[in-house]
Amino acid sequence: METTSINEVPINTTTGLPFKNIVNLTGACYEHVTVYTPGIWNSEYGESILEHAFYRFSVQLLLMFFLSHSMHFFLKYLHMPRITSEIMTGILLGPSGFEKWFPNEAKLVFPASPNQILAALSKIGYVLFAFLAGVKMDPSLVQQSGKKSVFMGILIFIFPFTMVHTITMSFRPEFRPSNQLSIGIYKGVGIVLGAITTSQFVGVSHLLNQLRITNSQLGHLALASTLVSELLRFAYSSLLGYMEAMLFIARRAGVQAIIFSMMLVAFIVVVLRGLVLWSIRNTPQDRPMKEIYITFVVGMILTLASVGDTVGMYYLFGPFLLGLVIPAGSPLATSLIAKVETPAAGIFAPIMVVFCSTSLDLEKFLRNYAKVLPFRISLIGYFLKLGFTFVVALGFELPVRDAAAYTLIVNVKGILEIGVLLSFGNLGSRQLDSTSAIFLIFILASIAPPIIRLLYDPSKQYIGYKRKCLQYAPDNAPLHILACAHRQDDAVAVIKFLEFSNPTRQSPLTVYGLGLEELISSSTPLLINHQLGQKKSTTKARPRSHNILDVFNYFESQFGNNKLATVHTFTAISYLKQMHEDICSLAFHKAASLIVLPFHNKWNGRGHMVCGNEDLRHLNLNVLNRAPCSVAILVDRRMAMGLSSMFVTSAVYRVTVLFVGGSDDREALALAMRMAGSPRVHLTVVQFTVDVQDETVVDRWEAMLDAEALRAVKLEMPTNSNIKLVEERVRDGSDTSGIVREMGDSVDLVVVGRRHDTGCQALSGLAQWMEVPELGPLGDVLASQDFTAAASVLVIQQQIMKASHSSILN
Repeated sequence: METTSINEVPINTTTGLPFKNIVNLTGACYEHVTVYTPGIWNSEYGESILEHAFYRFSVQLLLMFFLSHSMHFFLKYLHMPRITSEIMTGILLGPSGFEKWFPNEAKLVFPASPNQILAALSKIGYVLFAFLAGVKMDPSLVQQSGKKSVFMGILIFIFPFTMVHTITMSFRPEFRPSNQLSIGIYKGVGIVLGAITTSQFVGVSHLLNQLRITNSQLGHLALASTLVSELLRFAYSSLLGYMEAMLFIARRAGVQAIIFSMMLVAFIVVVLRGLVLWSIRNTPQDRPMKEIYITFVVGMILTLASVGDTVGMYYLFGPFLLGLVIPAGSPLATSLIAKVETPAAGIFAPIMVVFCSTSLDLEKFLRNYAKVLPFRISLIGYFLKLGFTFVVALGFELPVRDAAAYTLIVNVKGILEIGVLLSFGNLGSRQLDSTSAIFLIFILASIAPPIIRLLYDPSKQYIGYKRKCLQYAPDNAPLHILACAHRQDDAVAVIKFLEFSNPTRQSPLTVYGLGLEELISSSTPLLINHQLGQKKSTTKARPRSHNILDVFNYFESQFGNNKLATVHTFTAISYLKQMHEDICSLAFHKAASLIVLPFHNKWNGRGHMVCGNEDLRHLNLNVLNRAPCSVAILVDRRMAMGLSSMFVTSAVYRVTVLFVGGSDDREALALAMRMAGSPRVHLTVVQFTVDVQDETVVDRWEAMLDAEALRAVKLEMPTNSNIKLVEERVRDGSDTSGIVREMGDSVDLVVVGRRHDTGCQALSGLAQWMEVPELGPLGDVLASQDFTAAASVLVIQQQIMKASHSSILN
């Protein structure tokens, strides 16, 4: 019989090159597998740089991220989530695309052997993602959410697990070696059905953040109920795992797993939590955490995952519990999210999604759809869960559209479901039972966000049908003002304005002081009512809004004793892009007549403008667009005279109103006339008029309302010598701008309206040169660096009545 010499090396039919032995057959030393190549110009004839692990890995990452980001650039305009582009990338790089069209190149880029590098990175990303989910969870949300959210969370937890166990019991086979096919079907149905029908807190949080409705009433309800469901799910899954170990493996193994798991949980809750709180207490106020603390926590994340898997616990439970014991909002949580979230959510999680999606053979799935039992059962189970959730939402008196949106929100699918398939499915062997679930997740995750946008618009509840503005406020009724502040000097500026707002016993002032904090280290936005004794967290760290609240409390101590003013303090902790929901919601429920917002740009002690955060500017724009009452933007320029000027209290407060005409100017005049009731306020009303022949567009009704407002000023002048009316005749906007710029330091506050008639001759030409459109033409002139006076500016927009809020800002 002919034999082959051991020195004869077989040829690789794919590359045409001889195989390189990595197993010692000759007794000689091992031949190392090279990670890098000597270069494309120095490579041996016929050798490909893709045969080397480092270059192949680089090409894999390049393809993954280039394709996913390119597709998301277009799909985001259809409101598709990022996971849609990532799954599509995996499908294109898998057997449905790249492997089918370019088989030889695909074998080089994605070899048939298991890709241990991408698999390991996917598992690491999943562990970090679970840890961040625990860090961002705030268990105190359960206490604050009320009974409604708790009961809804319990119900949406009980139904899917009852359904999963009821369905899988009908497929439960006898566990014998000869019955492996039935066992595989039973496990596949349980894994896929369980992943599709459960509600995930992190997935809901990501969806709400993408849709920018986290701060809405429906968003708070969805977060609270899914948090309850998530906590119950982890507790139940752990208990079920121990029971199955005792019943189907060995009683001794189950008891050992319980004991070791309890020891690990005690170590996390007692020892690691104590170290976490100690590191937070030993970090000075407003100082970053030491790098050694961050390094220690990251090391413990990977250690707990390995140890938990060794003792029989689900390997994600340890990192998740460690994240849960770190107080949300603490300096450690903030530092960890800043360090870990970018690589976890920006690199590892997309790698996991694309890598798992490459196992899906779409053509094979469509050919064998009738045989893929887990897919069909899971699809039916998903719709049953939708129907049950919708009935529960209606039972708790949600409107039909809100109930439908809530149903889709709490049943959103995404990264965590794919992580379940990575952990328990057979993605490596490309079995349709597991890979078909990825296609189901792709469909459900893609269609939910656009439908939710059509069903739910939180701004509709703020559309004004009842007058809540200063012009029509009764003289003998309390005036409710919502004052917002990002920093302490914002609070000082608004208190300076409120000090001269003339509160009286007949018309006292009710101020709702709202400190605004950006949400960084949590997925749970908070609106804290400090009158109810609510606290931000269980840590002893001083809240960032504490200084703001001190300013509002000082104002109440000055006026509250005479029952002239009442102050209620709140803190809104939210994403800047969604903070307008907290502001508008609080103003709506407190029936405020005016919202006062700080201008995003500031002035330093040298009189130079310091550009602020653009997110703060967009916050003001969103409030102007959605507010249920009048809105004022306060431009504080007293810092231009130095920090000490903020604490100087003058005997006389000089206010000037620039009146051109329109609803906003009448609102500004109404506020100024209220302030003029104080003997310390000297009011000057500057009316800009043009010749009749020069006026191209005249709204007779508006002109009549303007004349009536000015007539009220003239009637008040004989009894109040502190009020003056000055008429300035102008030809166009350049004359108006010149008069405004000549105003000197004899003014403390200038009040102007924001919107004016586009055909107004007195402002013609100014709109083309506006740098800050939300201030209007006159406000933009007063807030520019060319305006040298140190007077503060208050730009007012009257409440929008029954209008389309999306078109107000033109």
